[in-house]
Amino acid sequence: MSDYGLTDDSVGSCKGVMVSIATQAHLVDITHSVPEFDVIRGAEILRHTTRYMPTNAVYVAVVDPGPKTERRALAAEAHSGAYLVGPDNGLLLPAAEALGGVVRAVHLTNQRYHVEPVSDTFQGRDIFSPVAAHLAAGADFKDLGEEVGPASMASIDFPRVHREPDGGLVTQIIDIDRFGNARLSAMQKDLDLQYGAPLQVKVDDDAMDARYVQSFGASQVGDLLLVPDSHWRLSLAVNKGNAARALLLAVGDQVRIEPSEEPPPI
Repeated sequence: MSDYGLTDDSVGSCKGVMVSIATQAHLVDITHSVPEFDVIRGAEILRHTTRYMPTNAVYVAVVDPGPKTERRALAAEAHSGAYLVGPDNGLLLPAAEALGGVVRAVHLTNQRYHVEPVSDTFQGRDIFSPVAAHLAAGADFKDLGEEVGPASMASIDFPRVHREPDGGLVTQIIDIDRFGNARLSAMQKDLDLQYGAPLQVKVDDDAMDARYVQSFGASQVGDLLLVPDSHWRLSLAVNKGNAARALLLAVGDQVRIEPSEEPPPI
C-alpha cells in the first residue's frame, strides 16, 4: 500500500524487488492511491484491510511525507503472526493494534536485507520492499536490525468525535471518495439513532435536512443521506449524486449531526 500512484515505475520496481526475493509470494495491491502524504488516511485503509487478509500476511506500507533521516524504518510483528514493514510515522500502529498489538519491533539497520545502494528518496524500493520479501521468504525477524520497544512506535491522532447531550455528534470529514461521498471520523456505533431517523446536518453555517439510512436503496435519487459505508464509517452522501460537489465539502470540514423532527406532510 502506498501513495505512489501508477503513473511511473515506482510500484512496479517495488514488486520486482519483492518477487525476486520471495519467488513464491502472492502479492496483493491494497491501493497505491492513498492521497499524497496523508498518513492518517493511509493508516485507516491499512487498518481496515487487515480484516480481510491472511493471518500470516506481510504488509509493506509507504506513506512517508517527512524527512527520511528523522524517522526510523521499522518492521513490527503482530500477535496474529502478521508482519508490518514501513516508516515509523504512525502509519503501521493502527493496523498492528487491529491485529492484536505489537509483539516486537525492529529498526531496519541490517543492510544485508536492503537493496544497495539505498536511495535517500526511495526507501520503499530499497528497504521496505526487500525486508518484507525476506520476511515472506522466512528470514529471522531479529536479524533485520536493532530491536526496539513496541511502546516507542509512533502513533497518530485520528480526528475525534464529540457526542453532545442532545444526541448530536460533532465529527470531521476525513476523506472524500471518487463518488463524492464525504467519509466522516464518526463510526456507526457513535450514532445512537434508528435507521430512517430525520437529521439536520450542519457544515460551517449551512444547515441541511438529511436522513439516516442503512443503504442507498432506502432513499430516493437526489436525497441527502447519512449512511454507513463498508467499514461501518458514517458517510454524508447524495443518492446518485456527488455530495462534495453539491455541498462544497472538503476534507477537514467540521460536521454537526443532530436528530430533527419529521417534517410535516405537504
